Amino acid sequence: MGLKMKSLSTLTIKDVPSLRTMRKTFTGSILSISHSARTLLRMNRSPVFPENDQRTVVTTPDDNGRTVLTMPAENMQTTISSGKNGSTVISIKKECGVTSENEKGSWRRRVVANNRKNRPMNGIKRTEENTRIRDENAEFFDEFSRIKDRLDEKNENERRRPSSIAGNEAELDAEGRYGTVPRPRPRLRQTAQLKKFAKAARVVAILTGEAAKKAESLYEEALYYAYFPIGPDATDISSDKEELYKYLRSVFSVSEGKHEAYLEAVKEKTAPRVLLKLGLIEARNLRGKDVRGTSDPYCITWTSSNPSHKSRSTYKETDLNPVWKENFVLEVRNPAAEMLHLELYDYDPEQSVVERLGQISEIKSMRGFGKLFKDVTGIRSSSNGTNQNHEFLGSVIVPLKSVPASGIERWYLIEGKNPDANKSKKNRGELRLHLALTSSNAKGLYTLPAMIKHEQFLRYIYDHEIRKDEDWFGMLPAEARQIIVQHACHHGLTSYESDLVRWKSLFDINLHRALDPLQFLPILERIKRTVEEEKYSADQEEYLWHAMEKFSEYCTEITRKHRKIHYELAGPDQLRCLIKCLSVVVQLDKKRNNPPKLSDIKERMQVAVLSGTFEWMQYVIDTTRKEGSDVSTRLEHAVSLANNALADLRRALDHYNVIFCEFLNAPYFMLIYQIFDQKLAEISHPVVQEATGLFADLLLDGSGKKEGLTLGAALFELYLLLQQFHKLSTPFPEETISQMSLYGYNRWFFSAITKWLQIATIKALNLIEKAVEIDTLKQVDAYHKYSTSAVDCVQVFHQVKTSWKQLGWPNPEESLAYVLKILEDICRCADFYSVSIATKFNKMLQEHTGGKITEEILMAVNNLIFVRDSIEPLVPELGLSLTSDGRPNSALLRALASLHNEAVAMSHVKTVQALIANCAETIETRVSEMWDEFGEAMMPDVLQFTRFACDNSDNRDLLLDQYDINLNMAKERLSSDDLFQQCLTVHCELAWKAYCKIVLEKIEEKQPPALFQNISNLVKSTCLFFYGIEDPEITEELMGGALLKEVQSLLDIYAAETWQIIHRYLINRQEQQQDLAESPYGALAVKAMFSGTNLFIEVLNARKLVKMDIGGKADPYVKVRLEPSIRYPENAKERTKVVKNNLYPLFDETFIFPVAPALQKGDSLVVFTVKDYDLVGSSEFMGEAFLHFRDVVRGLGSEDLKEVNQVVMPLTRPTESNHLLETLELRSWDRLAKNFVKREKKNIDQKLK
Repeated sequence: MGLKMKSLSTLTIKDVPSLRTMRKTFTGSILSISHSARTLLRMNRSPVFPENDQRTVVTTPDDNGRTVLTMPAENMQTTISSGKNGSTVISIKKECGVTSENEKGSWRRRVVANNRKNRPMNGIKRTEENTRIRDENAEFFDEFSRIKDRLDEKNENERRRPSSIAGNEAELDAEGRYGTVPRPRPRLRQTAQLKKFAKAARVVAILTGEAAKKAESLYEEALYYAYFPIGPDATDISSDKEELYKYLRSVFSVSEGKHEAYLEAVKEKTAPRVLLKLGLIEARNLRGKDVRGTSDPYCITWTSSNPSHKSRSTYKETDLNPVWKENFVLEVRNPAAEMLHLELYDYDPEQSVVERLGQISEIKSMRGFGKLFKDVTGIRSSSNGTNQNHEFLGSVIVPLKSVPASGIERWYLIEGKNPDANKSKKNRGELRLHLALTSSNAKGLYTLPAMIKHEQFLRYIYDHEIRKDEDWFGMLPAEARQIIVQHACHHGLTSYESDLVRWKSLFDINLHRALDPLQFLPILERIKRTVEEEKYSADQEEYLWHAMEKFSEYCTEITRKHRKIHYELAGPDQLRCLIKCLSVVVQLDKKRNNPPKLSDIKERMQVAVLSGTFEWMQYVIDTTRKEGSDVSTRLEHAVSLANNALADLRRALDHYNVIFCEFLNAPYFMLIYQIFDQKLAEISHPVVQEATGLFADLLLDGSGKKEGLTLGAALFELYLLLQQFHKLSTPFPEETISQMSLYGYNRWFFSAITKWLQIATIKALNLIEKAVEIDTLKQVDAYHKYSTSAVDCVQVFHQVKTSWKQLGWPNPEESLAYVLKILEDICRCADFYSVSIATKFNKMLQEHTGGKITEEILMAVNNLIFVRDSIEPLVPELGLSLTSDGRPNSALLRALASLHNEAVAMSHVKTVQALIANCAETIETRVSEMWDEFGEAMMPDVLQFTRFACDNSDNRDLLLDQYDINLNMAKERLSSDDLFQQCLTVHCELAWKAYCKIVLEKIEEKQPPALFQNISNLVKSTCLFFYGIEDPEITEELMGGALLKEVQSLLDIYAAETWQIIHRYLINRQEQQQDLAESPYGALAVKAMFSGTNLFIEVLNARKLVKMDIGGKADPYVKVRLEPSIRYPENAKERTKVVKNNLYPLFDETFIFPVAPALQKGDSLVVFTVKDYDLVGSSEFMGEAFLHFRDVVRGLGSEDLKEVNQVVMPLTRPTESNHLLETLELRSWDRLAKNFVKREKKNIDQKLK
C-alpha cells in the first residue's frame, strides 16, 4: 500500500484518519493515538518539507506485527506499535546529520553553515523511549481541554444531519405524539400499509356505485373534448388522439370494448360551436382628442367572420388610462384563420354651438382651439357610421390562432387605421385584453358548477398519477395537461379560474398524501394577482376561502409538527414554501370584502410553535432520563438535554427563524428559546450545586479519581453548553435577557472553577515532577531541541489556557482575578520545573566525566529556555493583549476600562508583566547557575587536558579538538544563539581559568621562561580558536576578557627574559615618577636631544637634595646610563663630577651616547642615579630619575642644547617590593636578576636622614 504526501506532517501529525486506516488494514483495529501523540498533534508542530518535495510512504508489517512506514528517499522509518495501557506509540527513525567528534573542521565554520540552513522547526517526532508521560494527572488536563473540541465536532455534525434524541430521530404520529422512526426519508410519505389501503379505497370508490356512474359521465365528456378539441392546440391533439385516448382509459380504468362504445357515441354528436371570451380590462397612454387634451374612450369589437355583429363597451369620461373590466362573447367559425378587431373612439355627445363655445375657457393649447373650431363649423365626418362627432383613437387586430386554449392575457399595442403604412407611427397607447376560447356547451359564464365539475375531473387525473407513482410530487404528463386544458376550455373556465380549481384539488390530495409544497406557491401567487384585480365572483371567492381556511389549519398543524418535517422532507425548503404560501393567504385575507377570518393566524402559529416545542422538549426529557438519582446520572441527563436544546436552536437559526420572521413576522427563535431556558434552568441548577462540591473531593481522593474526573468533565461540559446556549440570546433586548432563567448561570459554577484551578495546580506540579523524573533528557526529534519533560510542562500550560478560554467567563473583574491566578500558578509551575531540572542537572553532573559536553546537559538548558519562552505568549491569549502603542486590545481589558478607566486596566497589565518578567529572570538566573555548575564540573577535565598541552606542545591539537567537539555539539543541540554564546563563554572562561591555575603552579615550581613561552604560544592558539585572532583587544565586552588579561599579565612576566622584567620594573618606576608633583628627595634638571645617531644629555643641576652627612650636607654626583643596557652594549655608564657640601649642586656637564635611529623610537630609558660620595666605603644612594625616550626632543638641526628646554624630574626611591621584583627574586639561578634584586632591596632599605 502506498501513500503520496508532500510533507511528513501528512503522516505523523495531521493525517490521523490515514494512519487509522493503515493501522486497521494491518492489525484489524482502529489506531488509538497515545497521550504523547495527541500532545504533539495538539501543539501543531509538524515538520514541513519543501512544497516540491513529494515522497512515497510504503507501509509493511514487520516480524513483530507492527506497521512500519518507510520513506526510502529520506531513509526514514515510522513504526506504529502498541504501548502501555492500550496506547499506540509512533516511532520515527531517520539518519540525521549529527556531527562526529572526529569530524575535521572548526565549529566556527559549522556555525556559518548552520545559520544558512532553512530548517523546519514546527514539528515534533517522538521516539518510543521519549513517549510523553501518561497518568491520571495528564488525563485530568486532556479530559478538560478536549471537551470544547468534542462539543464543536458534535455541533458540526448536528448541522450536517437531522437532530437525534437518545440515538433516534423524533417523529410525530397521527395523534401528534412523538415516537422513533428509522433514518429520515427524502420527503413526507405515507407508510406502505396506508398507501395500499388508500389506493384500494380509491379504486373501489371509482368502480362502484354512484362514483362509477360519475366516472362514466366524466369519461364520455373527456372523450368528447379530446375528439372535438378547440383552439390552436387542436391540430396537435388531432394528430395524437390515440395516445390521449389511451391515457384517458388508464385514468378511468375503462376497458377497450367500453371505450369503443363511448367513442362511437361521441362521434355521432355535433361538434361544438367555438366562442371567444373577450375580457376588456384596461388601456393606458391613450391620445387626447378633446379640446381639454383628454378623451372619453370606448371600444367596439367584432370578429372577421362576423363583422356585422359588433359589441360596444361603455365609455370612460375624461380618462386616458381607462379601466373597463367588461366581458364579451363572440362567435368564432375558424379560430385558425379569423381575426379579432377592436377600435377605440373618443365619445363626444351632441352639443349646440353655444354649448361648444362655452368650452373655450377649458382650452389649454392651440391644438384645442383647432378642435373647437372644427366642432363648431361641423367639418368632421363620421367614420364608423354611428356618430359623426366620435373621433378615432386607434385599433387592435389579434389573430385568433395566437390565442391558446388555456387563454391569454397581455398588453397589445394600439395602432392607426392603416398599420402597414410607411408613415411614421404615432404612439397611441396600449390595450390590455384577456382572450379565451370556449365552446357553446359552456353553461353560461363564470359558473361555480363548471368549476366543481372540473375539480372532480382533476381529482381523477391526480388519483391516477398517484396510483402510477407512489412518489408523485405534482408533475403531469403531456396528455394530462392537454386534456385538462380542453376540459377547462369546454367548460368556459379562464386560466385564473382553472388555477383556483387546481389549487383546491392539489390541497385536497395533500391532506391525504403529502405533496411537494413547491407545487402550491406559483398557483397561489397567480390567485393573489387575480384577487387583487377583483376578477372572481362572490361564489368563486367563497369557493376559494373555504379551501384557504382548511389550508391555514393544515399549516398550523404542520408547524406544530415541523420537527418531524425536518427529518422527512429534503430540508426546510418545503416548510419555507408552506409558510410562504400561508403568508400569501394572510395577504389575501386582508383584501376580502367580508370581515377577515384569518386575522389571528399569527397568534395561532405562535401557539402551534409553543405547543410543538413543549411536546418535543418533554419527549427529550423523558427519553434522555436514565434510571438512577445519583449526581452523575442527573448531570449526564442535564448535558444531554442541553445538547438537544442547542441543536434545535441552531436549526432554528439556520432555517426556521428566518422563515417565520420573513413571512409571518413571528419571533420563532425567541419563543422556543424561552421554553428551553426555563426547562434547562429547572434541571441544571440543582444538580450543578450538588456536583460542585463532590467532584473536587473525588479528584483529591485516591480511590475516586476516575469518578471525579468524569463528574468534573461533565460539569465543565454543561457549563460550556449553557454558555453556548446563553450566547444565542445576544440579539434579544437587555431587559428580556435579564429576565431569563439562565441569566447569571456562570455564578452557579464559581465555586467549581475555583476548585478546578486549585486542583489543576496540584495536578500540574505532580505531572511535572513525574515528567522530569522519567525524562532521559534526549532531544525529541531532529528539529525540536528540547526533551519530553519540557513538552509536558508547556502542554500543561496550554491546556490550562485552553480550558480557561473555553470558559469565556463573562464578568470582567472576576475573569481578571482568575487570569492573574492562572498566570501566577503557571509561573509557579515553571519555577518548580526549573528547580526540578536543575536538581536533575546537578545529579547528572556528579556522574559526568571525560571533559565532553553531553546531549543531556544541553537539553536541560534548552528545556528551561523553552518553558520560559512559552509563558509570555500566554498573556495575550488569556485576554491581556495590547496594541502596538500600548493600549488595551482585548475584550477583557476594554471591559475593565469601561467599568473603571484605562489606567486601572493598564495597572493590571503591568502587574502581569512584572510577574512574567520576574519568572523569566528566575529561570535565566537558574540557567546561569547551571552553566556555572557545569563549568565547575568540567574544570578537572579541562585542567588535565590543558596540563597535557602545556607540558607537551604536541598535545595542543588534542586540547583544541576537545573544545571543538564540545562546541560542535552545543551548536547542533542548543536551541538559540544566546545559549550557544553562553556555552561558548563558559568554555572560554574554563580555558583561561585552567591556564591561570597552571601558570601559577609553574611559578611555584620556578619553571624557566621557556616553559612560560610555550604556554604563551598555546594561549595564542586558544585565542585564535575562540576569538579568531591571536592577540584580541581586551575589552569589557570580550568574553572571558578579565581572566584572559590576568593570564596574559602573568605570562608577560614569567615568559620574559630577566632584562625585560628589569626594564618593565624601571618603566613602572618612571610612571610612578610622572605621578609625583614634588619629591622629598629633591629634583634633577637636565636637557636631552637626539641629533643624528647620537643622544646628547646635559646634566644641569640638582636641588633640595636630602642631607646625607653628619654636618647636614652632601657630596652629590650623578651617574647616567641607558636601559635596557642589552640594547646599548657599546655605551658605558657616565658620571658627573662630585660637588662637595652642596644640596643644590650645579653640574653643567654634557654626555654623548651613540643611539641608532631605529632605537630612538623605542621604550628605552635614561636612568639618572644621584649618589653621595664617601671617601670611606661605597657611595650612598640619594635618589633616581628616569627620562623616557619619547620625552626626548628630536633633532633641531644642530648639536647645541641651548635651545632645548630643561626637564626637571623629581627624584624617587623604591619604597616597597612588587610582583616584578618578586619574580626576579625567584630567579636565584640568574646572576643579573640576583644582583638587581640585591641592589634594589638595598635602596628600599635606605633610610631618609
